[in-house]
Amino acid sequence: MSYFSQCQYYSVPSDSETMKNLVALIVLSLLSLHCTAAQAEDINLDPEKLPAFCTSYKCPRYQLVRKYEKFEHRIYNATNWVTTSLELDFLGIGLVKSFKRLLDYINGQNSEGLEMKMTVPVRIKVPMSDILSTNATMSFFVPPAVVTPPTPLNPAVYVEKLPEISVYVRSFGGYALNSEYEKQAKILVKELVALELPFDNSYGTAAGYNDPLTFFNRHNEVWYMAM
Repeated sequence: MSYFSQCQYYSVPSDSETMKNLVALIVLSLLSLHCTAAQAEDINLDPEKLPAFCTSYKCPRYQLVRKYEKFEHRIYNATNWVTTSLELDFLGIGLVKSFKRLLDYINGQNSEGLEMKMTVPVRIKVPMSDILSTNATMSFFVPPAVVTPPTPLNPAVYVEKLPEISVYVRSFGGYALNSEYEKQAKILVKELVALELPFDNSYGTAAGYNDPLTFFNRHNEVWYMAM
């Protein structure tokens, strides 16, 4: 991301390994989606239509503020997420541990013994200044039917209540490997800088929507919070 060094106010760290590790995490985490999606009861009976890229999974609702040539500005409704810390090691051990903690929660390891079906996206948030930061997190979206998410039994897991948020989103298809996520993140940042749209560059977010056995119409996203 070296060309960002020319942008002072919107500068982004030049270490491309940050986004590469972010991408590796989201790709690996989705390997478990296919196996877990059918394990638990679908408690969300909301009949309203969701975005097509959510396929059969429940996902957050949003309003499209504006569609630009290469990205979208969305405002997401207030949402609940179940979140845990993520250790960014190069072997992916931290990824497995974090995913397992969240999976245990939706499979009933909570104060009500409530089981929830897998949702999308799997959200990974990583500070852009330090790829080994302990502030990285992994989150599962809590379906809206669960109005008050039960308390996790594992103290390393917590419920995150997000207010309405404004987000710049770049979507892309295919099986996204590290280089492709990095490319898409660069495109998004370049567009935001060119249009002088203020955004929070202190962290990056990757959102994945498909299990590995979905071969067509795959959907991936990179996010930056609007300011």
